[in-house]
Amino acid sequence: MRSWLPLVAVVLLISAGLWFAESPPQQLLGKRPTPQQQKKAADLIIRDARTRHFNEEGTLAYRVDADQITYFQFERRDRADLTEPRFLFYQAHQPKWRTESRSGVAHNNGERVVLRGDVKINELPEAGGIRLDTQAITIKPRQEYAETDKVVTITAGPNITSGKGLRAFLKEDRVEILSDVKSSYESK
Repeated sequence: MRSWLPLVAVVLLISAGLWFAESPPQQLLGKRPTPQQQKKAADLIIRDARTRHFNEEGTLAYRVDADQITYFQFERRDRADLTEPRFLFYQAHQPKWRTESRSGVAHNNGERVVLRGDVKINELPEAGGIRLDTQAITIKPRQEYAETDKVVTITAGPNITSGKGLRAFLKEDRVEILSDVKSSYESK
């Protein structure tokens, strides 16, 4: 019985030493990293990302493609920074709306996504569909809803409507411009 006791003690000491060497001192002392420290290190980086999201019936609801996704996990929330994100929303198994922008930030596991920089939302098929242009928009992908308080331009063929603020109910194919609406229509 005494012959294995020193071996167990050595193994425990080596294990404790390795654990101490591999653990950051802040964690050992119970200190939490500052917000600046949290922002420095990503938990995951994915290049050429392609994700698919399904509705409760199991059919494809939307997909997200991005040149890069940088994911951060915090204590009570998460964030994913998107480079060149592209969303494609489906209706009746067909692509219906496509968004693209220079960057984006997804919050709370993608419940809310803020797109920035030359945001374009196209109704598909593009021939005959409408196109929305703005500098920033917030999308709630699961609800197929988008909103912004920025200036928006809607183009449908030769017709152009612009205004400030927008609510888009993509599932219902309904768009509302909130103020300062200006339109130019070309009659046939």
